[in-house]
Amino acid sequence: MALEEEFDIEIPDEDAEKITTVQQAVDYINHKVAASA
Repeated sequence: MALEEEFDIEIPDEDAEKITTVQQAVDYINHKVAASA
């Protein structure tokens, strides 16, 4: 997935299936990036 490459994160298929809006994607990425910092 392009988001995984762009933000250097891994998105499990189960989580990816739940992301249906741009806002959900933004929130998910923010959470993952903050957790890895």
